[in-house]
This record gives sequence, structure tokens and C-alpha cells, in this order.
Amino acid sequence: MTRRTRQIVAAVLAPLALLVALLAWGVSSPQGSSPDEDYHMGSIWCANGPIEGRCETTDSDRVRALPSDLAEAAQCFAFKPDQAATCPLDENGMTYTQRGNWYDNGYPPVFYGVMTAFVTDDVSLSILMMRAFNALLFVGVLCALFFLLPLRMRPNLVWASLIGIVPLGMFLIPSANPSSWAILQASGLWLAVWGFFEQTGRKKIALAALSTVLMLVGAGARSDAAAYGVVALAVAVVLAFRPTRGFLLQLLLPAGLAVIAGALFLTSGQSGVLTSTTESGDLPFFSLLFSNVQALPQLWIGSLGFWGLGWLDTQLPALVWGTTFGLFAALLFWGLKHGNARKWLAMAGVLAALVVVPLYILMREGIMVGSGVQPRYIYPLVIMLVGVALVGLKDAALGLTRVQVGVVAAGIIGANSIALHTNLRRYITGADGTGINLDRGIEWWWNAPISPMGVWALGSLAFAAAIVALVWFVWPSITRTSPRARWNDEDLFATIHR
Repeated sequence: MTRRTRQIVAAVLAPLALLVALLAWGVSSPQGSSPDEDYHMGSIWCANGPIEGRCETTDSDRVRALPSDLAEAAQCFAFKPDQAATCPLDENGMTYTQRGNWYDNGYPPVFYGVMTAFVTDDVSLSILMMRAFNALLFVGVLCALFFLLPLRMRPNLVWASLIGIVPLGMFLIPSANPSSWAILQASGLWLAVWGFFEQTGRKKIALAALSTVLMLVGAGARSDAAAYGVVALAVAVVLAFRPTRGFLLQLLLPAGLAVIAGALFLTSGQSGVLTSTTESGDLPFFSLLFSNVQALPQLWIGSLGFWGLGWLDTQLPALVWGTTFGLFAALLFWGLKHGNARKWLAMAGVLAALVVVPLYILMREGIMVGSGVQPRYIYPLVIMLVGVALVGLKDAALGLTRVQVGVVAAGIIGANSIALHTNLRRYITGADGTGINLDRGIEWWWNAPISPMGVWALGSLAFAAAIVALVWFVWPSITRTSPRARWNDEDLFATIHR
């Protein structure tokens, strides 16, 4: 089979399979299962203002009346890992709640404004449509970016998007949580702006437009994503820097995007984190700082499965986070094989943000790692870090051998399958359920024609197909072994008896 045929098959199969895998994750948990989803659902339902039967005002500006099966969706299972998602809900009633974005503007309005287009009288159907849309948006935007980028940048997009996506990315991307869009921005913005500096003609214009979309997507969903968007802009500028007049003129794009990020950040209540007074903790300042610095890596690897999914109550087997962290660390270290001053400077900036951002919040609040700051808050920086680390490794396989690529592929496929099964089990019977058969003893499931085992099989096989399609495409060009590592039996015999 020719390389062109392989390219076409992989270009079609990989994104379609990834989309199916994300959709399987999207139906693996009930409404209200992502972190603070009751707040986000209420904000979506009220994004267009008061509407009878959907979002009704009360005597207090802080309180709204929302459909009961929305406001109380997570009350019976949140923080109760052994409890299945079998909440007895009043589907016809309204419930009073203060959980929403209507009075404090804690989040930017763009995400909620877009998601409200999917609101119907059926809460479950609305949530599933939002999850499907965000999965399609992620795959669609990254596909567009892949074909617009120069050839040498495409491996960075694929590797950075996939190597850290399990399990937190697979859970949050197809969700009604603003973090979905923050992950999309982190995966693509720095590459889109870097590609803008390198491309010409129509592709350059298209990348400028896509960069603007990615900034609006991220900064319009979460205020911290606005700040991370500025980090992504800085990374792109450093990597593309050339001391020419043309380059200086092109800086107008990142400058304009930074203004957009700043405007969305400052109009959100989350911007108060910069000016809030520090609370006094039980430990002296420097003792607390010393303890938090030692524990900080927990947040970095938390997004790789070390911390739980959902309301942090879905604990994943060690085989998941052990595998994902091992692969992530190995590729991060492998990325240090090649580089120049610009790459090291860009990496240093992302690493500094990974340290400073969580430490600032922890010290401001006077709390320890494990309280307040969650891994998903800094997850976008983790995605950027591995992407920047792999800059300079030119071929699609990053110079890895066939054995190494096979290990990476098998590891991430297995980790995804185990994580998906665990997430399904947690809501179908509660985490205290046992056995591989998810169809036995079902306590909660959607009113759908496909069974839990069907979703697990489909999601696992689809993700495997996406990874295998990418590996299959690059397989002929991968060396069987590293040139410096080749030896024969005579070499081994001579070494032993030397």
C-alpha cells in the first residue's frame, strides 16, 4: 500500500474513531457528573435570562428556580463513590438554587451562551447534545489545525493532543463543563499562532482566524484559560522569533489576542484571585510554602489519573495512572534529546507557570495541596508542556523505534479502556460493584438501545482504532531499532567475555 493511501486512510479513520471514543465517554456518566456541573448546568439554563419553566426569578437576585432534575442531579451520588447515579428526581417540579453564574459572573459568558442553544425540555437529552457538540468541536478544530500547519509541526499536535488525554481529557472534553474548551485551547492555540508565523497565503489567514477562535473558546470558558492563552501566545512568539521587520508586524495578531484574553479575564469574577487578601493558615508562611512545594507534583500527575474523576470521587486503578504517567514522563524526557535556546526558554516559561500558578493560589488561601486547587485547573499547562518538549523531533514517530512506539500505543489504549470501564462502573452500580460485566446488576443507565458493556466495547475499540491508524501510517518509516543500539550475537558474546 502506498504512503498516499496510508495517509488518506489514517486521516479519515483516526479522527472519526477518536470522535466515537469521546462520544462513548460522553455517555459513560449521568448529568451532573463532572466537577461543579450543577453550577454549570444552572448557568447554561439561565444564560439567556429568565424563562418560564427553565430559569425563573425569585425575590432574591442570588436565587433562581430551575428544573428539579437539573438542580438536584448530583445530590445523591456526588462524593459518594459507592452510590450509583439513581437519584429520585421530580422531573416536573422546580427547585430553588444559588448555584449559577447569574449574580457573581464567576465565569466568562461565551461557553454558557453557546451551550444554551442545546437546551430543551428534556434535561438528559440537552446534556448529551452538549457533550456530543464539544466532542465534535474538539476533533473538528484539531483536524482543521492539522491540515493548516506546516508538515514539521503536525507530529507535535498529534502527540501533545493524545499523550495526555487519558483519562481526564477523555472525561472532560465530551462534557458540559467549561474545562472542555480550556483543554481544546491548550491543545491547539500555541501551535496555531506558531504556524501563523511560519505559513504564507491562505493558510496563514486561516491560522490567524483559527487562533482567534481558540482564544475566544478558551478565554470565553474559564478565566484561568485566558491567562494560559497568554502563556500559549508567549510560547509561540518565542519559538517563531526572527529579528525582522516582517516578524514585528505579525506580532499584531498575538497582541490582539492578548487584548481579547485580558478583556474576558477582567470581566469575570474569577479575576478576583489577583487581588484577594491572603487567609491565615495553621502553618507559618514558609512552613506552608515548603510543604506545598514538596507536594506540588501531585497536581501535575493528578490529571493523568492520580486524582479521581468526576467530583474527585471516581478513583482509578494504579494501572491507569502508573501507565499514563510513565508514558508522559518518558516522552517528556525523550523530548529533551533535541532543542535550542528558544525551545528551552519556552519550556521554562510553561514550567514556571506550572509552579507559580498553583503555589500562588495555595499560599493566598493558606491551604495545602489537596485542598482548593484541582489538577484540572493546571491541566492545560501540562498539555502545553509535553507539546513544547517534543519540538525539534522532526519525524512523525519522534525518532522512536518500533518497539517504543508499540509500547506507547499499547499503554495508552489499555489505560483508556480501564479508565472508561471504571468510570462506567462507578455510576452504574457504584464503585463497590465488582466484575468485568457492566450489564449485571444495573442500577442506573440511560434510556438508550446500547448497553453499558456495548459502550465500553465501542469506546475501547474506537480509541484503539484511532491510535492504531496513526501508528499504521508511520510504521514503514520507523526504524526497527535505534542505530546506536544495534548489535548482534557476536557483539553480545564479546561483551560478556571481555
